[in-house]
Amino acid sequence: MNKVKYQIPRKISRGFSLVELMVAMVIGLLVLAAAGGIFLTNRRTYTATENLSRLQENARFAFELMSRDIREASGNACNSGRGMAMVNVLNDPATRWWSDWQNGAIRGFGAGEAFPDSAFGTGAGQRLAGTEALALVSGGNRTALVTGHNPGGTEFTVSNAAHGFTPGDILIACGPNSEVTGVLRLGAIFQMTGVAGSTAIRHDGGGGSPGNATGNLGLDNSEFTFAPNTTISDLHAVRWYIANNGRGGRSLYQGVLTGNGVVQNQEVVDNVQSMALEYLVPSAGGYLGPAAVAGRWGEVSALRISLQQSSQDRVSTDNQALQRTVASVVTLRNRNP
Repeated sequence: MNKVKYQIPRKISRGFSLVELMVAMVIGLLVLAAAGGIFLTNRRTYTATENLSRLQENARFAFELMSRDIREASGNACNSGRGMAMVNVLNDPATRWWSDWQNGAIRGFGAGEAFPDSAFGTGAGQRLAGTEALALVSGGNRTALVTGHNPGGTEFTVSNAAHGFTPGDILIACGPNSEVTGVLRLGAIFQMTGVAGSTAIRHDGGGGSPGNATGNLGLDNSEFTFAPNTTISDLHAVRWYIANNGRGGRSLYQGVLTGNGVVQNQEVVDNVQSMALEYLVPSAGGYLGPAAVAGRWGEVSALRISLQQSSQDRVSTDNQALQRTVASVVTLRNRNP
């Protein structure tokens, strides 16, 4: 019997044609381009959002720190009113912004007005020309209670030796003074002399930096005895300004008074291009610029602060850095009932 052999036909193997390959490549490139576009858009959006958040956080931080100093301006341990007489026995007090209590313990500087003790500059931490600035003075947090005062010996005796004051510190003494006609309270700004770590706080005339012009703490260079329970505190003085930060940008800086009249400057917030300040003078009916306030700094009751910020990255729609101007109004706590 003959067997029939069946032959299974072989499959014909064939590849992609050139046209099919080109179509597939084009489709793949389109998908990749779309995915890349989405990725770049998301990345730009993320960067813009991150930069905007950083600007907002920096502004919040700057306003918080500035507000603390502004609210406390002219405040002291015994009387915050504007009517308190303040004697300043430091040498050449008018040349030092941090001892200018007579201007109301707040002073604005216009864009073309340099600090009394330093000119404009372009180095890191030096205030830039064409930018406004603000100086504030108040009593500090360190205090000591007077138990006795020997004006002839230029020495206070305080209740506790652990007051934290050291020679060279700028201090304020203030207390009730019924001995002075027409003055309810009297204050005096002086530099501490003598040793630290004792109950004696001296205010000798001469020497030191800047030093005391006299050891007398009364009005018109008179000898005056501060009564027991007089309070002595450190002088808290700060100034806010714009300077180059040494990294190719601008920052908001704070200058803080330390011992021997030395001002320590420190960067607070970066990417701040400029600062504009307006001062509320009630008798003028509104906010004024620093030049218009003139000699009425003692009447300022509030400030309007505007900060112009710029992001580090070019993330806006026109490939430029984000620009934001934020403002805040702060009331002086010691100028309002």
